[in-house]
Amino acid sequence: MPHAPRHVLSALAGALLALAAVAPAAGATTVVVMESPHAGRAPEAAVRALGGRVERRLAVVDGFSAQLDRRAAARLRHERGVRAVVADRRYGLSSTATDPATSSVVLDDLRHAIGADLVGGGGAGVDVALVDSGVTPVGPLADPGRIVAGPDLSSEATDADLHGLDGFGHGTHLAGIISAVAPEARVVSVKIAAHDGSTTLVRVLAGLDWVVRNAHRDGLNIRVVNLAFGAPVDGSYQSDPLAFAVEQAWRHGVAVVAAAGNGGARSGGLDSPAYDPYVIAAGAEDSTTGAVADFSSAGTAERTPDVVAPGVSIVSLRTPDSFLDLAYPSARVGDTGFRGSGTSQAAAVVSGAVALLVAQRPALTPDHAKALLAVGAHPLAGAPPILEGAGAIDVAASDALPAPSVVQRYAPAHGAGPFRGRGALGPQLQPNSVRFSSVRFSSVRFSSVRFSSVRFSSVRFSGVQWPGG
Repeated sequence: MPHAPRHVLSALAGALLALAAVAPAAGATTVVVMESPHAGRAPEAAVRALGGRVERRLAVVDGFSAQLDRRAAARLRHERGVRAVVADRRYGLSSTATDPATSSVVLDDLRHAIGADLVGGGGAGVDVALVDSGVTPVGPLADPGRIVAGPDLSSEATDADLHGLDGFGHGTHLAGIISAVAPEARVVSVKIAAHDGSTTLVRVLAGLDWVVRNAHRDGLNIRVVNLAFGAPVDGSYQSDPLAFAVEQAWRHGVAVVAAAGNGGARSGGLDSPAYDPYVIAAGAEDSTTGAVADFSSAGTAERTPDVVAPGVSIVSLRTPDSFLDLAYPSARVGDTGFRGSGTSQAAAVVSGAVALLVAQRPALTPDHAKALLAVGAHPLAGAPPILEGAGAIDVAASDALPAPSVVQRYAPAHGAGPFRGRGALGPQLQPNSVRFSSVRFSSVRFSSVRFSSVRFSSVRFSGVQWPGG
């Protein structure tokens, strides 16, 4: 296979759930129905009266999925108790090749570079939900207690040979990164994508719904959810049903880490759901150059990445005979390793870092964890704010900071559509007295230190170089 340009993503790491919309088939269509407050059973009754079928309850968006004729779906929007009807979309995991000559970053070096080895506890007692393509128990992931098998919500759920397993090769790679950064934390696998990387909006929402409902059930303590997928967007985050869902998780005490996107400096904005200002948007650092990775999506003046983390040529776990393993044999490292690049990998690093912080201080809210990461971050040389946000994470520096008192103040998402193609984030953010990288906080205090006059978006950083693996 010919070498791809350096800016091209790796097979694995580039596998963001790039929500490429595909037109549904003629006739019946699947929709997400969002209900008005106190709607009762009226929306479900309306679906049935129009000849449709109610399918899956999606409490995370105050609604459900349904299947009905397209004309009936248009009529459903006007029925009592119906707040919005959003068409389902097919999404696919996309991937490309990487330059095999690029220096590799092994997990021990990655952990040291972000200061994770200086933080005690290892993330013990914290569960990280990985909403992705499943996890195959290879290498250290096969050790008892490392992986918790959550639901399989993909199209392979009824296949006994594929149920829960990672036939694509993406989720396993990210699980290996999370486990390396926070070795005592558990990874809860929520499978939403099949072996070909395909999924749908309904499945993504169902995964988030399961995480919110089960975060503290049956011995779980899910405090972080990793979303290594993204969609090109048009308009405000407020109208995006996926943004609405991630905000519900955030308000339920689950810190949402979302990949910024792999669109590069000319992307015109972050992907959904990273463009929602409440979540932690993770861009990628290129440790081979000490700069922001050239594929990492740029933000806008209103919404930049919050932080960046290592995301280039990360050697994590290989899933033998998976789609990516067979498609890109040059990405294999030995018998068990696989080299991947992308904001997917960066998001996994940040998720592990949040688990470390929360394990040290269980009372931290998602807002607290986000603020600590941003304040503890350090600059990358010459990187513009729309690419780096507050800079490269340093979890040891974040852990050493006094506990913050932070509340984010933004106009909440309503998710009532439409959700269209690529565009910039609209100017929907509520003004507050503090600008903190791309995130505005009200009353930011760290013990006796007040950061109200500090603009972290203007800070510049020095690079970090890592040995190859």
